[in-house]
Amino acid sequence: MPKDPYVSKMEAELNEWKAKLDALKGRAAKASAEARSEVQKKVEAFEARYADVSRRFDDLRAAGAGRVADIKVGLEKAWDAFRSEFDRKP
Repeated sequence: MPKDPYVSKMEAELNEWKAKLDALKGRAAKASAEARSEVQKKVEAFEARYADVSRRFDDLRAAGAGRVADIKVGLEKAWDAFRSEFDRKP
């Protein structure tokens, strides 16, 4: 059975944002002690948002046809919140 294009798109985005989050973690580890604290707070907030998006994506993959539309709405809202927080400057 071919993969749903929406699921494939979301999976690619999830992988892309995971890489960005990992890069931010790397920068946090290399930051000065003063900057590290601020960056670490941001990383923790992103990790929580990413976990929410990831959980919703897992729900989408497991959903039956009747639930997909509702789950997509929640997933899109979670993505928007994650992106918005990630794009904000500390």
